[in-house]
Formats: sequence, structure tokens, C-alpha cells
Amino acid sequence: MKKVLLIVFALMLGASVTVSAQYTKTGMSFQLGGVLPSLEFNDDPAAPLIVPGTNSFNGGGGAMFGASFGVKYTYMIKNKEHQDIGLGVFLSADAMWNAMNKKLRETYDDQECTHPQYVNVPIMAGVSYTTQFSSVFGIWVEGGIGADLFFKTPEGWKNSTTEYKLNAEFAVEGGVGFIFGRTVSIGAHYYWFGTHDVRTKVQKYHEVELPNNSYPMKMGVWAFKLGFHF
Repeated sequence: MKKVLLIVFALMLGASVTVSAQYTKTGMSFQLGGVLPSLEFNDDPAAPLIVPGTNSFNGGGGAMFGASFGVKYTYMIKNKEHQDIGLGVFLSADAMWNAMNKKLRETYDDQECTHPQYVNVPIMAGVSYTTQFSSVFGIWVEGGIGADLFFKTPEGWKNSTTEYKLNAEFAVEGGVGFIFGRTVSIGAHYYWFGTHDVRTKVQKYHEVELPNNSYPMKMGVWAFKLGFHF
């Protein structure tokens, strides 16, 4: 009987140590969310004129609410006694998609022109801090720097097409949110993507290739994410 009690006690002690070690844990997380554009990326031209490959929107993107998917690896820093202190470092990558708003899409459709879409891929490294109020609830904040890869999909007509180059710019991110049960989190993030150079890669008019064109666009987004931690 004593041996059974000792075994049960050892198992309970081991379980408690495991829970303590996972209070704030190192590991991967996956995030799904929505993306709200800001700055010129969100600007809606009053009287849009469709001229692919040019600054026909005065730098505005007319982007609407979109979606994102991301992956993040977080390493939790421990003190000399190997106890969690809530501080971590992370590396993350997200794929964010935004279409043009309904008004602009209708303008493209009226002219029978393929309307473009926007893709941002921010790759960030940063620091996070988590405060746990219990084993089932905590608050976290984070900040990071990195690069944003921006791509505008092709647009145009059958005999007049425009393709765009991939552009990279310095990016900054900050976020805050809640974590539940050490496995699910919700949060709000702001990403500043700087001023992207929207530059044409190939621009053809009736099979004749035209000179490359470009225009600047200031970009930022709010991202609202649901995360799953492993």
C-alpha cells in the first residue's frame, strides 16, 4: 500500500512540475485573423481612374478588410533557477491578403479590367512578455522589427497587362492580448510597413512592352489574431 501511495505521490509531483514548466512555454503557434488596412493603403480615391501601372489613385490602395495566416516560434527565457520569468523572444512570419474595396472593384468591372489584389508577408523578430494571473488566464505584450514583402497581383485587359515586382521594406510591429489555458490566445497588432515602391515588372500594351513605372504607397495594417499554441 505504501508503495502505491509513493507511486501516486511521485506521479502527482511530476504532473505539477510539468504544469509549472508550461506556465509560459517555449514552442510554435499558428494564428488566423483579420487585417484592417490603414494609411494610404486604405485611402479610397474619390473619382478613380483605371490606368494600370500608374499612380492613378494618387498613391491610395483602396484596400478592404482582409485575412491573414501566420506562424511564430517563441523561446521563453528562464532565470538561473530555470524558472519562467515571462520574457520571451520570437520569430514570426505572416501572409496577409487584402482585396480592393467594392467601389473600386466595380470600377474595374465596368471597364472589363482585371482588378489586382494585395499580399503582404511581414517577417518579424522581437521580444514578448507574458503575465499569468492563473494557469488558465494571462496577458501578453510584444514588439518586433523586421521586413515586409509586398506584392500587387497583375491587372489589365487581354491585350494590355501589367505585372508588379515584389518589394521589401523595413517594418515594425506591436501587439497586446490575452492567453487562455496556455494554448489559445487572442490579440490586436499594429504593423507599420513604411512606404512601399509599387513598381511594374512587365507592362504591355497590345503586345508592346512599355517602360517600367512606379509610385509610392504608405502602408500599415491592424491585425486581429486568434492563436493556437503547441
